[in-house]
Amino acid sequence: MDTKEEWNHFIETSDTEEQEAIKLFLTSLKAKRENKNLTHIASLLQIKTKRIDDYTLEMEMPNSPLLDNSIGIVHGGLTATLLDTAMGTMASLVPGNKRGAVTVELKVDFINPGVGEKFICRAHVIHNGRQLVRMEGKVSNENGIVIASASGTFFKLSSE
Repeated sequence: MDTKEEWNHFIETSDTEEQEAIKLFLTSLKAKRENKNLTHIASLLQIKTKRIDDYTLEMEMPNSPLLDNSIGIVHGGLTATLLDTAMGTMASLVPGNKRGAVTVELKVDFINPGVGEKFICRAHVIHNGRQLVRMEGKVSNENGIVIASASGTFFKLSSE
């Protein structure tokens, strides 16, 4: 069975929950196609970014069935992904950074269950050094309840 046949068969036999997931996947693929700079994971998680100032940004991720773990709350790994993505993006944008940054160290503390309609991550630069950027981040739901907090160190890629 080729991919198209397999896809059509899956759609024909899918339940409502699977159809919702299919729609999310398709929407994310379309978004990625339209914006080549968007990563597949950011597209799939429907992450929206807003720069606050030179040292702070926010990323918002709507809740969806794709985020749930087996007990019906947002999966901790996806919360950590949101934190890493927000802090890493901000570390890549700090003044003087020309090429981007990669994660050296990430520590996440899970504080409350990940429940809500959306999750907002605020990432802030603590220290912008010559090679390393030290970051802090918090994820809250739309009611301001903190889900997780994190600290991270990011290495500035050389411009060569």
